[in-house]
Amino acid sequence: MNRRLAASAAVLLLLTACSAGSDTDDPDVAAQAPSATATASATAAPSPAPSPSPSGTVVEVTYAGGQVTGVGPRVPVKLGEQVVLRFTSDVVEEIHVHGYDLYADLTPGQTEEISFTADIPGSFEVELHEAGRPLFQLRVAP
Repeated sequence: MNRRLAASAAVLLLLTACSAGSDTDDPDVAAQAPSATATASATAAPSPAPSPSPSGTVVEVTYAGGQVTGVGPRVPVKLGEQVVLRFTSDVVEEIHVHGYDLYADLTPGQTEEISFTADIPGSFEVELHEAGRPLFQLRVAP
């Protein structure tokens, strides 16, 4: 029994001695041994956030001469899908995607994009905000 007690005391003594060397209040010790957090962050590359869907939808919309082209009145997308709405216009305007509350400023002759994950199911109007002119309805469903 005395051998077990002696062995346990020796292990306890070793553990105590090892933990005493990790005191970062001592500037010499802190400079010599980086913390586990610092080591992990220096060696482990951050993993990218998982994408909701491996595929996505790009919707190309043109507004010129008062007409909408490139889309029909309803644009279906899958729930969880990455969506890119790409707009060109011949007028200065603001695009508004209802429900997602997303906006983009349009400048004639330039392409503007709104990118988002379609994570809210339903039907959402996409409009020229200042004119109150609907362009199409975005339908998000599983």
